[in-house]
Amino acid sequence: MKRIFLDTNFVIDYFVREGYMGNAEKVLQLGSRLGFRFCISYLTIANFAYILRKENKETLHSLVERICNVFEIINNDKSQIEQSLKLSCDDFEDGLQIAAAVDGGCDCIITRNTRDFAASIIPVFTPGEFVERFE
Repeated sequence: MKRIFLDTNFVIDYFVREGYMGNAEKVLQLGSRLGFRFCISYLTIANFAYILRKENKETLHSLVERICNVFEIINNDKSQIEQSLKLSCDDFEDGLQIAAAVDGGCDCIITRNTRDFAASIIPVFTPGEFVERFE
């Protein structure tokens, strides 16, 4: 069974960005049909909450609960920080996401921001590329 890591922008697209929800939904439907497991890191939840901090508390808590029910959450630890420091990522947060995906045994990463994941040692796809490859 493939494990698919979802970057923060994918999670935000799926839950709150109407213009991108359709692509995210296609990925999840296809992956579910194929028996794939979708994973995120704790960092994704922190990023999501920070970006949506202006929402009322009840709405934000409800969305975070939904995220926790939809996706498997990969534990983060010191070794992932150390791994991310060895990557040549321009964005430290992206390095942490790559390290979490690798440590969590994920087979690939899905993000709209593939350019910032060039240092990844596992394949990186946009939602459209993922659907095209596995459909």
